[in-house]
Amino acid sequence: MLVPTVAYGDPASSPLVYFRGLPSAPGRPRGMEVLGERLILRGPLRRHRVHAVGRPLGLERGTSMAEIAGLYADALRRRFDGPVALMGVSTGASLALQVATDHPDLVGSLVVAAGAATLGEEGRAVQRRYAELLGDDTLAVRTPVLTPLLRTAIRVVRSPEDREGLRALVEAEDAFDVRDRLGRVTAPVLVVSGGRDRFYPLPVVDDTVRRLPRATHIVYASRSHAGTTLHPRFADDVARFLGRVA
Repeated sequence: MLVPTVAYGDPASSPLVYFRGLPSAPGRPRGMEVLGERLILRGPLRRHRVHAVGRPLGLERGTSMAEIAGLYADALRRRFDGPVALMGVSTGASLALQVATDHPDLVGSLVVAAGAATLGEEGRAVQRRYAELLGDDTLAVRTPVLTPLLRTAIRVVRSPEDREGLRALVEAEDAFDVRDRLGRVTAPVLVVSGGRDRFYPLPVVDDTVRRLPRATHIVYASRSHAGTTLHPRFADDVARFLGRVA
């Protein structure tokens, strides 16, 4: 199965692999997505060649996060000679943690942004509803009242490429929970979270950090889920961590 990748930055720099958040678009981002991805990656790009990874094409419903992480792990082994820096945002952070727990030998350092070892209950409920909408987009018209979180999800991911593959990824994260396996992560980890994140709320993130052997936690108290990576300090905080563990 093809794992689409787009590279940014100096080819001579050491690699960092970035797992996108939803919709985790395959291939090169388009329109405003380009600006958003560049903003998120402005810290890593100071010292790394960034390989941005979208969801594998042709994902089928019923595929688990561990199986998706296995596809990524196979791609990492083919592409790189040893452990690499890894970064993920939101659902991409979930996949990065899955890779780090299942294949710790592949990860030299890890940045988890707006993510945790499992979804919070509100985030899980919203993503279940979003998966239903992906299966039948007329539900959005027939549903008179949508939660603010669900309205945001629909607005951001209105017409995704490979709709069924996206639905498969959203459903896979529903069962995602690596809390009991975080002790297998050998790499240093930076966790960056928003104090008002309702998808991965602070109690869930705090528990994730406590279970990681080598974790640093930065909280932007006033930031929501979507606002975490847009914080003015985000680029500097990520670049500083990557420089320290290089």
